[in-house]
Amino acid sequence: MKPKYCVYIGDVALDEYYRADFWPTIKDKALVDALPAVPGGMIANAACVAAALGMEVRFLAMLNRGAITQFLLRDLEQSGVDTSLVVFDDSLPDSKTMIFLVENEHTIFIPRLGIETIEITPEQLEILAGAQYLYSTPTEIGALRCGAMGSGEIIDHCRARGAKLVYDLDVDYIRDGSEERYQRLDIAFFNEVGFNSYAGGLDFRAAADRLLSYGLELVVVTLAENGCIVFSKEETIRSPGFPVEVVDVTGAGDTFCSSFLYALSTGGNLAYAARFANAAASICVGKLGARGGAVPPQEVERVLRL
Repeated sequence: MKPKYCVYIGDVALDEYYRADFWPTIKDKALVDALPAVPGGMIANAACVAAALGMEVRFLAMLNRGAITQFLLRDLEQSGVDTSLVVFDDSLPDSKTMIFLVENEHTIFIPRLGIETIEITPEQLEILAGAQYLYSTPTEIGALRCGAMGSGEIIDHCRARGAKLVYDLDVDYIRDGSEERYQRLDIAFFNEVGFNSYAGGLDFRAAADRLLSYGLELVVVTLAENGCIVFSKEETIRSPGFPVEVVDVTGAGDTFCSSFLYALSTGGNLAYAARFANAAASICVGKLGARGGAVPPQEVERVLRL
């Protein structure tokens, strides 16, 4: 059964890669090797993974119409992602990200584009409302407006129509900490650092229960090479990672999240979705570039059989 379409709302960027022997301190200097720049962006990466797995994916963002944007949008289209929902504003700077690789980790600098609101049409709103999943972050979806409707009203409208709201909260722990973002939400993905910050000293199950009390269906925490933990109201599922020689961890979380949703969408239970997503993430970190996990489901299934 082919799932309904999903709408991915957020960033796409040109990822500029650099490799360094060490991470400098303040006022220090370090030589870096420039690596090839590749299309990236957290939400766009996840969208490409979903499309490669066979999901119907639509992408919504606000960008300028420059050469870099056109390159990024062509790449998305070639990856099977529909970009017809993109909104344009030529006052915006080019969307770029700087990624520094040191040992087996990465540090990412994300320039602010200065986007405060993204005005969508009633027709675009209805497309959002008809989706199976709306995949975004609190910041990205918080910019949406439709006439007199603010982002909260847009979210309520879409969820009332059956769309499930999914947040990738990878870096959201650096925000203001407001609990309101979790009260109009169905599935939350955290990485371990972010969830530790959210938990604030609570054990993981207690922190997850607080989130689930707001009405969430699932809280999923990725643990890098150690796999993941999935929390629902009924159970806690721990799923180990897959051994792999790490080349670049960029995009591993994006790969995990979309692969998890794909497995759920095609009828998998929570334990299977966790294993499938861990396997997909292991493929991603074995390659250079955030889109390394954008592979067909047969490749993920091959890793599951090893």
